[in-house]
Amino acid sequence: MTYITKGDIKEFGSYEDRSDSFDDDRDVDTFIKFLSTVHKDDDVKFKKKPFGIYGVDLGVFIDDQLSYTVDVERWSAWRDDWPKFYSHVSFLGRKEKFLNRKENFAMVFFNYDLTKFICVDKKSIVKYPTIDRHTQGKLDRIKQISFDDARLYGPNLTEREKTLFKNHKVREIK
Repeated sequence: MTYITKGDIKEFGSYEDRSDSFDDDRDVDTFIKFLSTVHKDDDVKFKKKPFGIYGVDLGVFIDDQLSYTVDVERWSAWRDDWPKFYSHVSFLGRKEKFLNRKENFAMVFFNYDLTKFICVDKKSIVKYPTIDRHTQGKLDRIKQISFDDARLYGPNLTEREKTLFKNHKVREIK
């Protein structure tokens, strides 16, 4: 069995609001709007792709120092409610390079409509081993993150989501 390739990834990401499967500008902009409600200090700046197109999606600078980085994904299977067949949050092995930097790191997973997101920090991600998973007839490397190590945010969280994600906050995303 072979591992998922960059070409396969192009086929997986089908969103009407994207020019291609790697175009996550709207997703990143949505998260920046959310962070702007959290960081109201004038000394906080956001920079998309601070290390180039193959690096993290976002750098958050506080007092002109890189404080933490963020990578953003969107899951088409997650719409109004958390999918019943998802028993954990999957962190992709190909993103492990983002954990090797000294800065704090957070992985953000949006639902399809960009109205809810899950956040998992570096400290939680590194606790889990990387394993092989079968995905669409190929192998992919992932870390299976427990719901207990993830935080869920959104304005209309379902009762099921609140039960699964003990760390949740009902909050407008914008």
